[in-house]
Amino acid sequence: MNGIGYESAIPQMAGGRKIPLLQDVAEVDAWTQWEVVYRDVIILDRDGAPVGVFNLTEHDLSMMGEYAALKGLLLDVAMM
Repeated sequence: MNGIGYESAIPQMAGGRKIPLLQDVAEVDAWTQWEVVYRDVIILDRDGAPVGVFNLTEHDLSMMGEYAALKGLLLDVAMM
């Protein structure tokens, strides 16, 4: 989740990527409400409610098992 005040980096973060990027806004302040930490992937259900967190500092996506774990979480939520 991109923090408030870091919107200028969105084109570089999202360029050429296929996964969505979530931008926090002052009206929501999800970093505070959801206790987000740096490099968290917040997994949302169809209603936009957080259902999981996968931190990319703790989980290296270059490791096949970690990549598969995140993919599995995303697919599980998509099938809900």
